[in-house]
Amino acid sequence: MNKKWVIKDKISDKDISKFPEINPVILQLLFSRNLKTKSAIDQFLSPDYSKDVHDPFLFSDMEKVVARIYEARHKKQKVMIFGDYDADGVSGSTILSHVFEEINLDYEAYMPNREEEGYGLNKKAIEQFAKDKFSVLITVDCGISNKEEVDYANSLGIDVIITDHHHIPEDVPKAFGIIHPGYDDKYPFKFLAGGGVAFKLAQGILKDEKGKGLEKWLLDFVAISTVADMVPLLGENRTLVKYGLIVLNKTKNLGLKKIFEVSGISSKEMDAMTIGWQIAPRINAAGRMEHANSAYQLLTTDNIEEAIMIAHSLDKRNTERRSLTDKISTEALKQLTKVKDEPILFVKGKNWPTGIIGLVASKIVRKYSRPVLVLGEQKDKLVASCRSIDEFNLIESLNVYKKYFIKYGGHKGAAGFSMKPENYEDFKKDLTKYAGDKLKDVELVPKVEIDLEIKLSQINWDLLNILLTFEPYGQKNVKPKFLLKKLKLKSFDTVGNDGKHLRLLVSDGDIDFKVIAFSFGSRISELKVDLDIDIVCEIGINEWNGNKQIQLSLIDFKI
Repeated sequence: MNKKWVIKDKISDKDISKFPEINPVILQLLFSRNLKTKSAIDQFLSPDYSKDVHDPFLFSDMEKVVARIYEARHKKQKVMIFGDYDADGVSGSTILSHVFEEINLDYEAYMPNREEEGYGLNKKAIEQFAKDKFSVLITVDCGISNKEEVDYANSLGIDVIITDHHHIPEDVPKAFGIIHPGYDDKYPFKFLAGGGVAFKLAQGILKDEKGKGLEKWLLDFVAISTVADMVPLLGENRTLVKYGLIVLNKTKNLGLKKIFEVSGISSKEMDAMTIGWQIAPRINAAGRMEHANSAYQLLTTDNIEEAIMIAHSLDKRNTERRSLTDKISTEALKQLTKVKDEPILFVKGKNWPTGIIGLVASKIVRKYSRPVLVLGEQKDKLVASCRSIDEFNLIESLNVYKKYFIKYGGHKGAAGFSMKPENYEDFKKDLTKYAGDKLKDVELVPKVEIDLEIKLSQINWDLLNILLTFEPYGQKNVKPKFLLKKLKLKSFDTVGNDGKHLRLLVSDGDIDFKVIAFSFGSRISELKVDLDIDIVCEIGINEWNGNKQIQLSLIDFKI
């Protein structure tokens, strides 16, 4: 499917005159990220931990929650951490574990089995916690949608503390305390990841000066959770990840060090992309392919043999996960024969693991640019993972049809549910009509959002060094994309043994530039030497044998 190129609105001369000290190219990039005031620009370009990371006690329930945790320590009561099974939940649970070790709290951690228990709290687990004499239950990256389960815990004498960041239902659980940036009007930043929320609780617990040293050493896990969960990398999140990457580069955590070793990661090259493509997938592989406990054990062990064993196991599981994702994606795509006529896509299959279908949904959204529901058939129910585009609010749509679900939850862009098989056809019909109405004026084609048109002569180390200040990249702060028009294609060849990638040499008549084109091998038949070509690319650094060169990475081309 051809991609539509969308160039962002160009800043005005009036805007440029307001910031004469800022390069217009950089100002364009800032404005396209809705950073239009001096304070917002300063915070973005120069994150400051002491100023930009908010006081945890701005959460209304923080004081009583912290007091309850210290009361549990004083009374020698047992505390259970109940964490989600993804990298966000595992990282957040790890954060609280390290803090509870620091304050000598009697605690354990529990992650549900994705296939057998599903997302969030469940009564069977809560019943076991009561039998095992746990007095306090703290959720991480879940809980806000579990009113019935929280009521059950209350009836068994367990105080429930919810730390979460997911969509808030109309009927909020009657928990002892709720730490949730969207639930609390007083907290100024609404987009923390689940691990970020757990970190705010950690800050509250470590409020005295003695705890400050540990606080910052937890930022590697905050960075992992924030990047992995794809929350906006602006505001407080940007500051947490910026400093978290510094900690990650010199982490003390044995498990992370072993992940680096099996992944071939050098601490010198650690950035948000390293988390997103190397670290988080291996942590996620545990919950997707077996059980999240192994990832949690890796991040909390101080036994080197155990760390080596688990790290290698997760690396193997991640390889298996990639293979299985490709297999199921191929099966799913074969079901999509009339994509152009559908505002929303449904695919369904047997033996599709719950831990994989979300990845498949993401791949299909990128390919077809419309909401996607991928459903796995289980014994007596269907389990779905959903992904969407900016123009369609998933959780809002699921709220409309909640009568069909056994259980559901999520965000605007990602959600999930389970339902009885007999409800599927009616639900599919209703949601398709709803999506058609909502998206009737939306052009459902993949888009390439372009920050700015530039010339080859503008690409230099000065520009690149300024672009480096925009890191870390992620949601709402994607790597800038530039349009270069009316170039000549001087040469091209394949890269790699399988010919999957291309290397181009382009010229404007005065300057030649090499362009690496990952995964463009299938389009080689479109190219000819001396062809006029327009390209969209990202600008980065290629380092080889100690030599650094500016490198253009191809996003798309037109001839």
